[in-house]
This record gives sequence, C-alpha cells and structure tokens, in this order.
Amino acid sequence: MKELNLAIEMLLIYLQGVWLRRRYIVITAWLVCPIGWILVFNMPPTFEANAKIYVETRSVLDPVLQGLTIRDNPEREIQLMARTLLSRPNLEKIARATDLDISASDSQSYENLINSLQNSIKLSAAGRENIYVISYANSSPQLAKRLVQETLNIFVESRVGNAVADKRKASEFIDSQISEYETRLAEAETRLSEFKKSQIAMGPMSDQGFYSRIESEKTRLEEAQLRQRELEGQLESARRQLQGEASGFSDSSSGANSGFTTQYDERIKSLQTQLDGLLIRYTDVHPDVIEVGRLIESLKKMRAEEISNLEKAIAGAPQSSAGFGQNQVYQELKLNVSRLENEIASVNVRVRNYGQKLEELERQRNIVPDIEAKFAGLNRDYEINKSKYEELLSRREAMDLSSRADESQQDVQFKIIEPPHVPIKPSGPPRLAFYTLVLFGGIAAGLFIAFARSQISPVVTSALQLKTIADFPVFGLVSHTQKDAMLKQNKKHLLYFLILSAMLMLCYCALVANEMVFGLTAKQLLGRLL
Repeated sequence: MKELNLAIEMLLIYLQGVWLRRRYIVITAWLVCPIGWILVFNMPPTFEANAKIYVETRSVLDPVLQGLTIRDNPEREIQLMARTLLSRPNLEKIARATDLDISASDSQSYENLINSLQNSIKLSAAGRENIYVISYANSSPQLAKRLVQETLNIFVESRVGNAVADKRKASEFIDSQISEYETRLAEAETRLSEFKKSQIAMGPMSDQGFYSRIESEKTRLEEAQLRQRELEGQLESARRQLQGEASGFSDSSSGANSGFTTQYDERIKSLQTQLDGLLIRYTDVHPDVIEVGRLIESLKKMRAEEISNLEKAIAGAPQSSAGFGQNQVYQELKLNVSRLENEIASVNVRVRNYGQKLEELERQRNIVPDIEAKFAGLNRDYEINKSKYEELLSRREAMDLSSRADESQQDVQFKIIEPPHVPIKPSGPPRLAFYTLVLFGGIAAGLFIAFARSQISPVVTSALQLKTIADFPVFGLVSHTQKDAMLKQNKKHLLYFLILSAMLMLCYCALVANEMVFGLTAKQLLGRLL
C-alpha cells in the first residue's frame, strides 16, 4: 500500500510539473494546429465514381445440354477475370482510353501513372452472388466517371474476346489433330490391307487358328490311314473268298448294270454339304474350299471308273465258261473285290493329300508366330488410331454444339445494375477526421514538450520531490513571503491559457461547421470572398 501511495504522489508531481509548464502546451498547439488545419483545408476534394455489375453464369440450356457439349466453369473464369482485371496491359488500355498517358512526360512518370491506377481502381465483390463494384476516386468527377466506364468495358469485353479466341484456338487444334489422325488411320488401313492380301494364304487371319488347323489335319490323316488299313484287310479277305469260290456269273445281271450303288455316293454327298458350309464363310479361292472341291472331283472320277469297270466285267464274261455265268455268289464277290480296290485307291489319294497339307503346315510353323505378331501389331495400331479419330470427331461435334448453344443464348451475361455515376458532393478527403487528428496531435505535442521542460528544469513543489532530488533531510516547509502576488500572477496565466485554448477550440469548431454545413473548399471560399 505504501508503494501505491508513493506511485500516486509521484504521478501527481509529474502532472503538477506539466501544469506549471502549461504555456508550452498552448504555444505548441498554436504552432502545430493552424499549419495542419491549413494543409487539410487546402486538400482538393475527391469524387468517387462507382458502377455495379451482375454476372449471370447460369443458363436455361445447361440442364438440357449436360453431357452433350463441352462446358467450362464460367464462375471460375469470372473470378479469374476479376483478379486479372488490374493487370498492366488492361491498365495501359485504360490510360490510353482516358488520355491519362498524355500527361506522362517520361517513362518514370508513366510508371507512376500505372502504379497509381493500380492502387486507385477498386474491384470488389458485393455479397455472395456474382455482383462486382468498380470504384475510382479523383479530383475531376468527369475523369473518374470515364475511367470507371472504361474499366467496366474492359471487364465485359475481355470475357467475350477471350471466349471467342479460346474457342477458335481449340477448334483449330482439334481440326489439325483430326486431319493428322485421319492420315494415320488411312495409312494403318493400307498397311493392314496389304498385309492381309500378302499373308492370307498362310492362314493366321482365318477364323480357325493355325495350330488348330494342324491338329485337325493330323486327326484327318490318322482317320484316313485307319480307314486305309481297314479296307486293305477287307480286300485281302474278299480276294481269298473269291479264289475259293467256283461259281459262274448270272446272265440275268447284265441288264442291271446301270443301277449300281457305289461306296463313293455317301462321301460325295457329305463333302458336298461341307463345301456348301465353307462357301457361306469363305470365298472360292480359300484353301479349304479349293481342297474340298478337288476331293469331290477326284471321288466322282473314281466312282465313274468303278461303274465302268463293273459294266465291262459283266459284259465281257462268257455265257458258258465252266458254269461261272450262273454263279451269283461269284459275281457278288467279284464286284466286292473291285469296289474295295477302288475305295482303297480313293483312300490312298486322301492319305497323300492330308500328308502333303500337314507337311506344308509344319513348314509354316516357324514363320506363323512372326506373322501373327505383325498382324496383331498392325491391328493394334489401327484400333488405336481409329479410337482416337472417333473421339476427336465426337469432341468436335460437342464443341460445335456448344458454339451453337452460345450463339443462341450466351452462357455468361453481364447485367449493369448501376451504371457509372459520380455523387454531387465529394466523397473525400475525410477532413473532419483530419481536423480532429491535427488537434489531438498538437495537444499531444504540447504535453510532450511541457513534460520534457519540467524534467529538464524541474520546480520543487513538495517535500517528497525534494527528498527524491537531494540527499539532505527535510525538517519543515516555509511559505513564500509574496504569496498573494504569486497567486495573482498564476490566475493571470491561467486566464491566458484558457483564452488561447478557447480560441483554438473555436477555430476547430469553425472548421468542423464549415465542413458539415457548407462544405466549402479553400478555392470556393476565396472565390466567395473575392
């Protein structure tokens, strides 16, 4: 508690020292305040021009064209435009449009002009919607309005110009890519066609795989060889039966030679059915078609030869050769032996044919993987170029549809809510705040000087103050002998202080009243007085 009382007494000592030097407060305030007020009073008025614009980014066609066209994000684009509106190229356009560049005499002044425009032009978003406010303050209301109008024009035209330029560049790029991929696709089709023409005989492009064809030929060869062995066994048995038979030929069989049924009939019919099925899938020049046709012709010739041999055997037999002409069993055995011989000859032809084809396929086994790999590569190249080409075509169609949609109804619309306008009264500078700051600044400067003076040459006003500045003990206080004269002089100084302070406040009130009621500037006031 003792320390608090000591601190309070010291504070009172400081305040009393400042109060004794109060003339420095008034003198400093009268030196600072008039100068500051004159400077504020002579500040030229500024007029702030404003314009408010609303950017509509939603279109009634958006739900209809969703997924059919290429649509960008207009809101993000508008935000980017707002950030880049005060770029150097746009500021230079604004300076040229408003003739501000004429006032720049050199490059340094031109740079200062551009920097000033960048700091003075304000673009702000008003609210959550796409509402933007453009403002600019200048001493000339006409210049401020023109500059806001030019800024608004650049903001609108940059969106339209950028959209058209971007669409033109995108369309040119897609057209060039379509032309390039069209050439690539034509070249890939030509290479694939030439490869098919040159390698179609090798078989990799057929529906049936090459290796499955080898296995099929092996199976057919084995079946033919098995049939060959069966027929050879049957022929051997038939010959033994013929040698042991002593029957003659029947005379009545000579007139029935034209109705023979041979072993080749069912095979010819089966091969003809197989040929009809192959012709449905392949052309006449396909190896399988050619082979089946050749086999059918061979069987037909062998059938005709068998019938001819049987007719000759029956016709040339003697009518009375040891009684064999009347033996029906001998005749049937003879015909069976002849039939088996012809069938074995046919089977031998098939065995040789299947063997040759299998040897040819085995020779092609080493080169077929390379052909298949090359064919797969050509086909893959063709499919890639085809898919890219079709994708680019669909993109171009989507872009054309987007362009037509933009022409019918623009995706981004600018609606001017408030055109550029300038208020009648100036919007600045805030002289009331400046007058008040100057007043408080002058008083604060006077208080500082009075406090400094009291510390440099202090006046002892109490025993406590004397104890702090001297080491001698204080035994008591003695009053001044001319106390009344000193009190009278202090009252006179206080009166001067109050009068000067009142005059200072009166000047402040006059300036505030002029600003609030009349709003006259120094130029207007001099004009009225003169």
